[in-house]
Amino acid sequence: MKLFKNIGPATIIAAAFIGPGTVSVCALAGFHHGLTLIWVMFVAMFMTIFLQESVARLSIIHQKDLTALIQTNLKEKTFLKTLVLTLVFIAIVFGNTAYEAGNLSGVNIGLQILNYKDFFVNIIGLKLNIAVIIISIIAFLILHLKQYKYIEKTLMALVGVLSVSFMVSAIVTSIENKDFWDEFLNPMFPKDDILTLTALIGTTVVPYNLFLHSALAKQKWKSADGISGMRIDTVMAVGVGVLVSICIIITTSNISSETQDIQNIGLALEPLFGKISTYFVGIGFIAAGLTSAITAPLAAAYVLNNLFKLKYSAESIKFKRLSYLILFIGCVIAALDLNPVEVIRVAQIANALILPILVIIILWLVNRFSVLKSKLSYSNIIFGLIVLVLSFAISISGFYKFMS
Repeated sequence: MKLFKNIGPATIIAAAFIGPGTVSVCALAGFHHGLTLIWVMFVAMFMTIFLQESVARLSIIHQKDLTALIQTNLKEKTFLKTLVLTLVFIAIVFGNTAYEAGNLSGVNIGLQILNYKDFFVNIIGLKLNIAVIIISIIAFLILHLKQYKYIEKTLMALVGVLSVSFMVSAIVTSIENKDFWDEFLNPMFPKDDILTLTALIGTTVVPYNLFLHSALAKQKWKSADGISGMRIDTVMAVGVGVLVSICIIITTSNISSETQDIQNIGLALEPLFGKISTYFVGIGFIAAGLTSAITAPLAAAYVLNNLFKLKYSAESIKFKRLSYLILFIGCVIAALDLNPVEVIRVAQIANALILPILVIIILWLVNRFSVLKSKLSYSNIIFGLIVLVLSFAISISGFYKFMS
């Protein structure tokens, strides 16, 4: 029973990154590279746990979220403070907007899987997807309602069922794969597909989740006594989330080469659900997109609220208006006549590109003894440097490949 008491904010964080972006990017990795990129998910898990644990620990100790900690530990009216807060604003607002567009595009993929492929109408001279607009209105209503958390839990349950299905399907589809262990034990570095590697990292180590986790952790745990519980929560939730991602890669890698298209991902679950698998996956994509479309604007609202010292209550209409802005911009991008898979990929790559900025800020905060209130261990310092190097390597290589 004590174990279940520790379940908290990290569960929401895991549910946020197991969205349509994760399903799409992991499915494409399995389609095109088989099991050879599973090692990337273990790297992503290590980075995610380290960063999420770091920000949550700081927030619990000081009862301030990440944005407030940055402001508190930078001197007033200095160029450095202006620069850092501007970078945070750009990383979160623009990053969240891209991620929100990816979430809503996932809804579009779900409709395509269900064979509802033409929802476009001409509005003010623009060809817009009316289905994305409808889903955005539903997300708006959920954000607007005071009881949105109960509705969100229902959506998370649907995503949870889809996740369990991929876990079981990974086992079922691998039984007849004689080359499973040969592929699994022979990882490869995709020199010709760096963007997929970057997207796999970006869909797991989500920058806005760092801010959301810090805001939620300080609400659940009010003193340093809760740090051990927070660590259990973080490791378990992120671990399960990454396991689901790995199972998606395994499942789609076992699909025949003739059906390797994101719209045919329902075929991956046919061994488990038969012909209804297509409907199951389509509905799952829609639920995952809607769930993630709610959490991204909330995270942005927390950041903007503290960044500009607005001091709005999380239940106030003024606070909610901050989230509406991100939802609206994401809706406009997702509703355009663009390839939804490419929108999702670009969103994941954008996450990976802005990650080094936040890693530097977090390591700076963690390494300030006055902030941490305890001396850092050598292992913590080494892990921090590894995460920093990895984030820069992924960001630079991804940016170079994306621009070339």
